[in-house]
Amino acid sequence: MKFDVILLMLIATEPGTGYDMRRRLSTEGVFIRANADQSQIYRTLAKLQQNGFIDFVEEKRENAPDAKVYSATPAGVKHLWDFTETDYDPPARWQEADFGAHYRCLMWINPEAVPRMLRIELKFRREQIAKYRNRERIFKVVNPAIDVDLALVKEFSDLGHDVSAQATDEWVEWVESLLALWTQRLSERAQRRAAAQN
Repeated sequence: MKFDVILLMLIATEPGTGYDMRRRLSTEGVFIRANADQSQIYRTLAKLQQNGFIDFVEEKRENAPDAKVYSATPAGVKHLWDFTETDYDPPARWQEADFGAHYRCLMWINPEAVPRMLRIELKFRREQIAKYRNRERIFKVVNPAIDVDLALVKEFSDLGHDVSAQATDEWVEWVESLLALWTQRLSERAQRRAAAQN
């Protein structure tokens, strides 16, 4: 997921300064992407402002330089909404931060889109399992320049494969339970909203 969307999401959910964004990215941000340095944040803020997605007001401070407090514009909110309407593209490895970033963005901006994302994730992982789980794993070397202990390589490669397979199965089970819970909660929310209109 692109950093400008992540930063715009953070600003849309809680306006703040560039320093505030850095602080948020260094805490909760580590779970949705790699950390960003201050210069990357300010370059991205300038780009978002140039595109009309954010604006700022200057906040006067005693004994400190004035601070620019950034907030999302209606165009920025629309940009986020449009992003939530695009299909999720799962990374090759489920452990990548992209899932968390995309999930968080949908959860905050367009919760109704979360089940679609989870279904895409499940379909992709099930296809991966079907294609790669029982593949033939051949361990051979031809004219190696180094002394390779194939028995040792095979033993620990098989062990890694088994652990990875178990972790992937647990991931799929978790996403399935998450999908069921989201489906239930969105249905309950729709019922509450319908009852409130009557």
